[in-house]
Amino acid sequence: MNKLTTASVSALSVALLAGCGGNDPAEEMYEYLEESVQIESEIEEKQEPMQEAEQEEQRLYEEEMLQLTEVEDIAPYAEEAIESAEERKTLMEEERDLIEESYETFQQAEEPKANLEDEELQEAAEEMFSTMETRYDTYSELFETYMESIELDIELYEMTKSEETETDELEEQHEQVNEKYNEITELNNEFNELTNEYNEAKMNFYEAADFEVTFE
Repeated sequence: MNKLTTASVSALSVALLAGCGGNDPAEEMYEYLEESVQIESEIEEKQEPMQEAEQEEQRLYEEEMLQLTEVEDIAPYAEEAIESAEERKTLMEEERDLIEESYETFQQAEEPKANLEDEELQEAAEEMFSTMETRYDTYSELFETYMESIELDIELYEMTKSEETETDELEEQHEQVNEKYNEITELNNEFNELTNEYNEAKMNFYEAADFEVTFE
């Protein structure tokens, strides 16, 4: 079974070393942008238990469920895997909630952005916002695909403990699971690439605003 983890959010935080004085639009935007980053940083706490759950499910499936022949022997391992998959649902929903909270905070920078007067700064801000919009949309698709994959996993575990399941049915379900995880891989890579592009766009915006910055 080809188990993969959901996207790991790269660090977006930028430390402002100089240039913050007064209340100009770029500085107002900075506050919202970095508050958004702090919210996203909490996602890392969800990643490790999600990875551990995936790995344990893979072990249960390959080393226990597929090696046993009696349904009564398989059932306890299948139930354990199903419980783990349900826990992954919860973790993924918690991660999604953080992404949405972060995105909503980011969007609050829209109002001061409208007050930017410098053309170069406006262009840098628009590029940053455009990249974040695409990144958020990609995450939304990734979330839905990952949740679909969990449902397929649960169906697979349920099938292993049913006497009515034929070998070819199990193999077909297994293929569907792998196909879904291939989709997750592509979306995961796209999301991480967009995260890097957003980091770069945000740095360009800060430089255009004449902030002296460094990535943390």
